[in-house]
Amino acid sequence: MPTTHEVLRQTFGFEEFRPGQEEVVGHLLAGRSAAAVFPTGSGKSLCYQLPALLLPGLTVVVSPLIALMKEQIDRLQARGIRAERLDSTRDASEIAAITASLRAGQLRMLYVAPERFNNERFRAALQRVRVSLFAVDEAHCISEWGHNFRPDYLKLAHFARACRAERILALTATATPQVLADVCR
Repeated sequence: MPTTHEVLRQTFGFEEFRPGQEEVVGHLLAGRSAAAVFPTGSGKSLCYQLPALLLPGLTVVVSPLIALMKEQIDRLQARGIRAERLDSTRDASEIAAITASLRAGQLRMLYVAPERFNNERFRAALQRVRVSLFAVDEAHCISEWGHNFRPDYLKLAHFARACRAERILALTATATPQVLADVCR
């Protein structure tokens, strides 16, 4: 099994981690959940993308921004990583193909918006696979104290438990101590 530094260099093209990244990645690979607050542009996505390649099951990434999901998926696929996104821009045949890949255990990462968990078929499909990591980007949206509260984010803890996620990562660039405490709760 490759080391985190080997994956960092060979897959992502970086010689070293940015401040805080290695600690978060190590925490997740040790089987623990984590919450991390990093400034915008400091490499939050690497904190779930790298572990996704070393963990045995699926990494589910919850993101509220379709454009960001698409950009990340395009980059991951260009590196040969089996990653997909389910969002409102996908047609029925694309959703069926992605769901089939999910069920067959062919995906390393699946990006979804929090509203996707309102879909019963999606929840059922997710419960049939091993979810090694459940990553929540823009996690400040969980908190009613946050500036960008979205009610569907409140349901994510329940869905993470329902799909038996082995570890959870909450990431944000904007969290006061009160918001971070709320997210962790």
